[in-house]
Amino acid sequence: MPAWNRPAIGCLLALLAFIPGAGEAQPPVGGTAPTPATAAPLTEAAVVARVEQAIDRGLKHLAARQLPDGSWHNNQAVNGLAILSFLGRGHVPGRGQYAELLENAKRALLRGQNEQGMFGATMYEHGLATLACAELYGMDPDPLVEQKLRKAVKLILGAQSPAGGWRYNPTPNDQDLSVTVVQVVALRAASNAEIEVPEQIIEKAVGYIRSSAVPNGGYGYQGQGGATAQTAAAGIVSLQLLGRGDDPSIPKALEVLNRVPVEWKTGPANYFYYFHYYAIQAQYQTGGESWNAWHPRIRELLLARQNPDGSWDVPEGTAEQANTVGPNKVYWTAMSALILEVYMHYLPAYQR
Repeated sequence: MPAWNRPAIGCLLALLAFIPGAGEAQPPVGGTAPTPATAAPLTEAAVVARVEQAIDRGLKHLAARQLPDGSWHNNQAVNGLAILSFLGRGHVPGRGQYAELLENAKRALLRGQNEQGMFGATMYEHGLATLACAELYGMDPDPLVEQKLRKAVKLILGAQSPAGGWRYNPTPNDQDLSVTVVQVVALRAASNAEIEVPEQIIEKAVGYIRSSAVPNGGYGYQGQGGATAQTAAAGIVSLQLLGRGDDPSIPKALEVLNRVPVEWKTGPANYFYYFHYYAIQAQYQTGGESWNAWHPRIRELLLARQNPDGSWDVPEGTAEQANTVGPNKVYWTAMSALILEVYMHYLPAYQR
């Protein structure tokens, strides 16, 4: 069994032990007044309950915005993320509260694959849709999902560049780290679902990411150029999910990551949700003090910024505005839910 596909370990109780300040007064969902000092202190279970309540309100918002055809958007990445946000809370097609919603969403996603196995117009869309497909298959072994997933994985394998990365188009000509991380996560999920991923594909991807490491910390967007907060998070989590969490480039990249302010405004993390989606995964895989210092900040920020209708917005001035990611707050809400769902452990691709 390859190193990146060892059985996941850890559970909610283990994670709770790492929540600092769990006995301190915490603001409730929505960011209103903190618990009075005379109230009984919150327990770890109460912290998780607040997260669960916020996620459930977010999913209710997403459910209300699903289109009649089962999709949320004409972009397969957005549809994939919306599906993942429900799966990340433990909902499964055909069962439970969102049984019909997820069944319709699954069918809509599968209809969006072309004859070549491609989901959407770019490898961003394809990678996130493939990830959703893999997680769907792992929870609901539908033969049609398996067929579509195998075609999608085959396309990813064939699109890897000689250097070991991936680019916007499904041709093996070029690579960048922001597209590569999406394919890495999709392949990790496919491997977890027992879809074969050749070892040479993994090794080439590891080689590409290592070659992108910047001497003073982080990873470049292409080669060692264009290093950002986003690429630091993407590079770390890519190596971790590829089974190389001990890579010597990671500690300096974590230093870069840990210097990024966790705040509701534009800054080093100009792609707010893209950054935090990968940053919290990288921190969770890292564990220890780095995780302890990071996750309460983004957790409390998101809980405080949730809208009364359960949705989330995006900080003004950041790159993920509605004209880029689509209307109805679907992308922002799905991403917020996924960031908070790191506490839930339902998606195997993100487990330790």
